[in-house]
Amino acid sequence: MSRFVLPRAATPSGGHRYNARVARALRELGNPIDVLELEGAWPRPDDAARQRLAAALSEAELTLLDGLIGCCCPAQIEQATAAGRTVVLLVHLPLPAEVGLGAQEPHDLARWERRALTAASRVVATSNWAARDLWRRYGVRAAVAVPGVDIAPVAVGSDPPHLLVLSSLTPRKNHATLVRALADLTDLDWSAAFVGPPSGDPREARELAAVLQATPPGRVRMPGALTGAALEQEWARTDLLVLPSLAETFGMVITEAHAHGIPTLVADGTGAVEAFHGDDPAGAPGLAVDCRASGDIAAALRDWLVNPQTRARWRDRALVRRDRLHPWHQTALDLQKELA
Repeated sequence: MSRFVLPRAATPSGGHRYNARVARALRELGNPIDVLELEGAWPRPDDAARQRLAAALSEAELTLLDGLIGCCCPAQIEQATAAGRTVVLLVHLPLPAEVGLGAQEPHDLARWERRALTAASRVVATSNWAARDLWRRYGVRAAVAVPGVDIAPVAVGSDPPHLLVLSSLTPRKNHATLVRALADLTDLDWSAAFVGPPSGDPREARELAAVLQATPPGRVRMPGALTGAALEQEWARTDLLVLPSLAETFGMVITEAHAHGIPTLVADGTGAVEAFHGDDPAGAPGLAVDCRASGDIAAALRDWLVNPQTRARWRDRALVRRDRLHPWHQTALDLQKELA
């Protein structure tokens, strides 16, 4: 029996969407893979969660194991592989790459992750950036299965232009810096929606609420996490996706935006540029900028807002990219090679 073990999804995220969609694509290719969602405060599990993982690994000959679980549980992987089980570790984001960790936490996470990667039968990363990062950190080689995307209806956009920020409201996503940039653009017409589950960090929530006071009432909405028809309605009215993250391995929302014919503004120096640039000779549909400073974001957005030629060029390139996107069945084929 083959099994895909992943964390139970409390809120939507790129990693959860990847897992769900690639599991479906693997089954469509004829792989009878069983999906098991494990409860636990991953990547900080208690003993009960570790025991559930050990039991799950002992029950399957081959397990595809989400890195959020596996990279913090090296002992359980070591036990499984010593017993002759095959464990393929699927790494979305190296654990120490998360932002907002305590002083000692990155060192602890790196120690556990190094052991887990070494113990695993094989390692797969969800982007070339992540594979290079794992090699840089640990000297571990990883195969790559980049996210796919489903073609979606072309967005009609809005007047005035509408910006979409689609991600969890966590420190790594850098929303406060983006809001400071938007506060410098209140002389122009625009609207924005920050769509995603709220941060569990009260300090992050307070900072974001404070900087939001610098924007005029009604300009920025925070509707929380959206799925299904409600999310598609948000995509339909969007003119530009903004992803200012301090760290990303890929950024699935970028290709999802391109699938809607929507250009993107992304953080340079992160894995998001892999999804952004693609291999399109027509040029990138948008811009990659240094998102550590609000002034750089504000300058890029101002140029896009005031210059119709810039908006038209980015939009045309997004429509070209829409026809060249990586499908999910190719992701499943890439992953299938590591499960054979």
